Order: sequence, then C-alpha cells, then structure tokens
Amino acid sequence: MRHWILAMIGSAALVGTAWSQVEWNEMELPAGVFREYATDYRNDVIDIALKPGGWLEYKLGLNQGDSIVYQWDADIADARLLYAEFHGHTEPVDNKGDLMFYRKASGGTERGVLTAPFTGIHGWYLRNDSEAPVVVRLKVAGFYELLEE
Repeated sequence: MRHWILAMIGSAALVGTAWSQVEWNEMELPAGVFREYATDYRNDVIDIALKPGGWLEYKLGLNQGDSIVYQWDADIADARLLYAEFHGHTEPVDNKGDLMFYRKASGGTERGVLTAPFTGIHGWYLRNDSEAPVVVRLKVAGFYELLEE
C-alpha cells in the first residue's frame, strides 16, 4: 500500500505525492523538544471552594522538566476580587528554600502551560476578596502528582 500526503508549501500544494518521491531534509532534534516519561499521564478536574475572605493553596508535585497544561475559571461576579498566584517552590532544607512566581494577578480565569524549572511543589494560591463564596474549577493534565491541600 502506498502512503500519500497532502502538504502545503508556501502557496503551492503537493497533492497525491508519494512519500518515496519527496526529498526529505532530516532536521536535528533540539534539546527539550521531546521527552519520554516514566510516570503515567493524568487528567483531573478539581473544584476549589473558597469562603468569603478565604484562601487556599492548591499544590501539585512536579519533577524538573515535567509539564502540565491547565485552565481554571471562577464563578465570581467581580473577577477583580479573586487574587491568584501561580508559583513553585522547593522543599525547605534548614529553613531555606527556593521560590519562583510564574504569575500574580487578579481575575476570574487563567490558562497556560508549565514545564517545571525544578523538582518541587507547584501550584496556585487563591484568595477570595469578595463577600460571597466562590468555586474555582481547575482543569489540569500532564505529568504531576496531586498533593494534600
């Protein structure tokens, strides 16, 4: 069986060209583009309830180089009243540790990708500055471990 391709090159299309007829230029694979994992891929949806004036830190364990794709949305009337910090930190040793902030902002939604720069705890500090309860729905997928709240 012959394999056929449809490819766009500039504004010209190669329609019905056999793979064996294409002169391929094999490119070097840059560092960090491909990675295999020993752990299983996972996908979670978590509802995080915040009382009025309350806060919570939701944590994931990631090894250096592990990646996640995430999205969270909050059911809050005034998004300016939800404060979120996305950050990572190492486990403290002798009361010292490393901390890195990825994002600090107010708002009702966030979407992104993270490749962990170091092994440690990565997650979100969420604070509800409104006078009503708020639920933040976090969707996360990738290579990570859910940690206790």
